[in-house]
Amino acid sequence: MSVVDPPMTVVNRCAVVVTPRQPMVDWTRPFWTPQERQNPAPESSLYLIPTYDDEDQAYRCLQACYENIFSAELSLWCRDQELWPRSRTFELFLEWFALQFHHLVEDLGLEPLCRQAADPQLENQLRDALS
Repeated sequence: MSVVDPPMTVVNRCAVVVTPRQPMVDWTRPFWTPQERQNPAPESSLYLIPTYDDEDQAYRCLQACYENIFSAELSLWCRDQELWPRSRTFELFLEWFALQFHHLVEDLGLEPLCRQAADPQLENQLRDALS
Protein backbone atom coordinates (compact mmCIF):
# COMPACT_ATOMS: atom_id res chain seq x y z
CA MET A 1 0.00 0.00 0.00
CA SER A 2 1.49 3.36 -0.95
CA VAL A 3 1.08 6.47 1.11
CA VAL A 4 -0.15 9.50 -0.79
CA ASP A 5 1.55 12.66 0.34
CA PRO A 6 -0.80 15.59 0.82
CA PRO A 7 -0.14 18.46 -1.55
CA MET A 8 2.21 21.03 -0.03
CA THR A 9 0.90 24.54 -0.20
CA VAL A 10 2.73 27.61 1.01
CA VAL A 11 0.43 30.14 2.64
CA ASN A 12 0.88 33.88 2.29
CA ARG A 13 1.79 34.33 5.95
CA CYS A 14 4.82 33.94 8.13
CA ALA A 15 4.70 32.85 11.75
CA VAL A 16 6.11 33.86 15.09
CA VAL A 17 6.32 31.53 18.06
CA VAL A 18 5.85 33.42 21.31
CA THR A 19 7.21 31.79 24.48
CA PRO A 20 6.84 33.35 27.95
CA ARG A 21 10.06 34.55 29.56
CA GLN A 22 10.49 34.70 33.35
CA PRO A 23 8.73 38.08 33.85
CA MET A 24 5.58 36.73 32.16
CA VAL A 25 5.81 33.47 34.10
CA ASP A 26 6.14 35.45 37.35
CA TRP A 27 3.11 37.58 36.46
CA THR A 28 0.99 34.45 35.80
CA ARG A 29 1.81 32.69 39.09
CA PRO A 30 -1.22 34.00 41.04
CA PHE A 31 -3.49 32.49 38.36
CA TRP A 32 -1.97 29.00 38.29
CA THR A 33 -4.09 25.95 38.94
CA PRO A 34 -2.77 23.21 41.25
CA GLN A 35 -1.76 21.20 38.14
CA GLU A 36 0.20 24.16 36.77
CA ARG A 37 1.99 24.55 40.10
CA GLN A 38 3.14 20.93 39.83
CA ASN A 39 4.24 21.27 36.20
CA PRO A 40 5.10 24.93 35.57
CA ALA A 41 6.38 24.51 32.02
CA PRO A 42 5.39 27.57 29.96
CA GLU A 43 3.61 26.84 26.71
CA SER A 44 4.34 28.65 23.48
CA SER A 45 1.80 30.12 21.10
CA LEU A 46 2.08 30.49 17.35
CA TYR A 47 0.71 33.49 15.50
CA LEU A 48 0.49 34.06 11.78
CA ILE A 49 1.85 37.44 10.75
CA PRO A 50 2.26 39.24 7.42
CA THR A 51 5.07 38.06 5.18
CA TYR A 52 8.50 39.63 5.52
CA ASP A 53 11.81 39.50 3.69
CA ASP A 54 14.34 39.87 6.51
CA GLU A 55 14.55 39.99 10.31
CA ASP A 56 14.23 43.78 10.47
CA GLN A 57 11.01 43.62 8.48
CA ALA A 58 9.79 40.75 10.70
CA TYR A 59 10.22 42.95 13.78
CA ARG A 60 8.39 45.81 12.04
CA CYS A 61 5.51 43.41 11.24
CA LEU A 62 5.47 42.28 14.84
CA GLN A 63 5.59 45.83 16.14
CA ALA A 64 2.40 46.55 14.17
CA CYS A 65 0.49 43.68 15.83
CA TYR A 66 2.25 42.92 19.15
CA GLU A 67 -0.55 44.57 21.16
CA ASN A 68 -3.02 41.92 19.94
CA ILE A 69 -0.59 39.14 20.80
CA PHE A 70 0.21 40.64 24.20
CA SER A 71 -3.50 40.96 25.01
CA ALA A 72 -4.21 37.41 23.84
CA GLU A 73 -1.42 36.01 26.02
CA LEU A 74 -2.50 38.00 29.09
CA SER A 75 -6.16 37.07 28.64
CA LEU A 76 -5.25 33.38 28.68
CA TRP A 77 -4.37 33.87 32.34
CA CYS A 78 -6.55 36.74 33.52
CA ARG A 79 -9.63 38.32 31.96
CA ASP A 80 -9.61 41.27 34.35
CA GLN A 81 -7.70 43.88 32.37
CA GLU A 82 -7.32 45.98 35.52
CA LEU A 83 -4.76 43.39 36.66
CA TRP A 84 -2.75 43.57 33.45
CA PRO A 85 0.43 45.64 33.26
CA ARG A 86 -0.58 49.24 32.60
CA SER A 87 2.12 50.10 30.08
CA ARG A 88 2.24 47.30 27.53
CA THR A 89 4.96 48.67 25.28
CA PHE A 90 6.80 46.81 22.57
CA GLU A 91 9.90 46.88 24.79
CA LEU A 92 7.97 45.21 27.62
CA PHE A 93 6.61 42.66 25.16
CA LEU A 94 10.18 41.77 24.13
CA GLU A 95 11.17 41.45 27.80
CA TRP A 96 8.24 39.16 28.58
CA PHE A 97 8.38 36.89 25.51
CA ALA A 98 11.02 35.03 23.54
CA LEU A 99 10.35 35.06 19.82
CA GLN A 100 11.10 32.64 17.04
CA PHE A 101 10.24 33.72 13.51
CA HIS A 102 9.33 31.28 10.75
CA HIS A 103 9.46 32.65 7.23
CA LEU A 104 7.89 29.67 5.50
CA VAL A 105 4.47 28.37 6.51
CA GLU A 106 3.29 25.28 4.65
CA ASP A 107 -0.21 23.86 4.81
CA LEU A 108 -0.21 20.06 4.78
CA GLY A 109 -3.91 19.72 5.47
CA LEU A 110 -6.28 18.34 2.89
CA GLU A 111 -9.24 20.62 3.56
CA PRO A 112 -9.13 24.25 2.43
CA LEU A 113 -8.05 26.90 4.88
CA CYS A 114 -10.83 29.05 6.20
CA ARG A 115 -11.03 32.11 8.37
CA GLN A 116 -13.67 32.47 11.00
CA ALA A 117 -14.20 35.23 13.50
CA ALA A 118 -14.15 34.02 17.08
CA ASP A 119 -17.62 33.68 18.54
CA PRO A 120 -17.59 35.80 21.73
CA GLN A 121 -19.92 33.39 23.53
CA LEU A 122 -17.73 30.39 22.68
CA GLU A 123 -14.65 32.37 23.62
CA ASN A 124 -16.14 33.12 27.06
CA GLN A 125 -17.12 29.47 27.52
CA LEU A 126 -13.58 28.36 26.70
CA ARG A 127 -12.12 30.89 29.11
CA ASP A 128 -14.52 29.78 31.85
CA ALA A 129 -13.57 26.15 31.23
CA LEU A 130 -9.89 27.03 31.50
CA SER A 131 -10.39 29.07 34.68
